[in-house]
Formats: sequence, C-alpha cells, structure tokens
Amino acid sequence: MKKILLLVSFLIITSYSQAQTLNDFFEQTNEFLKKNVSPEGKVNYAQLKKSPGELIYILDNISKLKTEFKTKEEAKAFWINAYNLSVIKAVVEKLPIVSVNTIPGFFNERTFIVAKQELTLDDIENTILREIIADAGVHFVLCKGTNGDAPLLNAAYTPEQVNDQIKQRAKLYINDKDFYRIFKNTNSIELPKMFETYKGDFVTGYFNEIDFINIFLEKKIETTYKVMTRAYDWSLNGK
Repeated sequence: MKKILLLVSFLIITSYSQAQTLNDFFEQTNEFLKKNVSPEGKVNYAQLKKSPGELIYILDNISKLKTEFKTKEEAKAFWINAYNLSVIKAVVEKLPIVSVNTIPGFFNERTFIVAKQELTLDDIENTILREIIADAGVHFVLCKGTNGDAPLLNAAYTPEQVNDQIKQRAKLYINDKDFYRIFKNTNSIELPKMFETYKGDFVTGYFNEIDFINIFLEKKIETTYKVMTRAYDWSLNGK
C-alpha cells in the first residue's frame, strides 16, 4: 500500500512539474515578446543580437521538454510560440541580413530541438501546426521573419485565449487598409501571396478567397472579383 501511495505521489508531482514548465514557457514568452516586439509587429533584432541570453534560455528549456498536452488549445499555443521564437533565433544568428530569403534552407533545412524533437520550421508549420489548427487561421499567427505575412503579435499565445487570438489576428490583418486592392477596370482584387501559396486552405467548393475574407471584413465586398496575388515581401520584419 505504501509503495502504491508513493507511486501516485510521484505521478502527481511529475504532472504538476510538467504543467508548471509549460506555464513558465508561456509567461517567459509573453515577457520576451512584450520587450522585443513593437505593437506593429516589428522585432528588435539588433538588440537581440547584442543580448540573446533570454531567447536562448527559453528555447533551451523547451528543447528538453517532454510535451504531453492536456488540451488541443495547449498544443496550439505551445507550437505557435515555439515556431515564432525559433524564427527570431534563426534570424538573430545570421545578422546582419536584409531578408531570410538570403539564408539557404532557412525553412526546410535548418533544424531546432523542440520538445526533444529535431524539427525544421516547415516541420512545425506543415506537419504539426496545420494538423492541429486544421484551418487557414494558422497563416495569421506565424512569424516568418518577413513583412509579407500578418504582423507578429507582441505577446504570447496562451491555451486559454489561443482560439480567440487567432481570430483577432486574422480580423486585424484583413481589415488593414493595405490588405487588398480592387481594380475596377479589370474587375479584380489583389490579395497577399498566402492566398496563392495556401489556396487549398482558403478555398473549398464554392467558397472562395473573398468569401473567406468577408468573414472578417467589417465592410463586405463583392465575391465576383477575379483574385490575383501580389509579390511576396521578403524584407525583414525588423525595426
């Protein structure tokens, strides 16, 4: 009986420690992003190059973490934050640069140890996150080190708020004055490159890209425009 009680106590302590580790990660990430990312989503890469210790500490901790998520929301929040921090670290390591596009294998070769797994950024996005989130929302929350996608949130994604945070980031980006351009003479609309790259995430059956953005637009637009996409902006999202 004593052995059983000791085993139960050990399992409870282990579970509590795991929860605390994840909670610490969310809290540390939140503080880090608040200090190093502007409200407009610009990252202070130059300062992080001088003082990378906090970023290295956070990522080193999650490299050793054995992830056993209690909820889907916990997994979403963890992997979004892990992706965004990994991108920032990869950029800082290569400074001075003007674009991640100048770094060979930035997304599909350079690996990170996250939760005891060796993963590329593409692995985290396509194999893990797009499976967990399973909708187009993922494209509005990932920082790719560029100005070609939605701006980086200067706070952590958390299990309690992650679903609302994803919707809020999509709404904010889609309602930005520069999000789309309409050309009446050609009856066409120009959208960000993501709507071409990940078209299958936005278009299903008779539901097209404009139907998708109308979910979030405060002022709805006609769905009959021909959809075009603009060139991707690879410039660094630094300040």
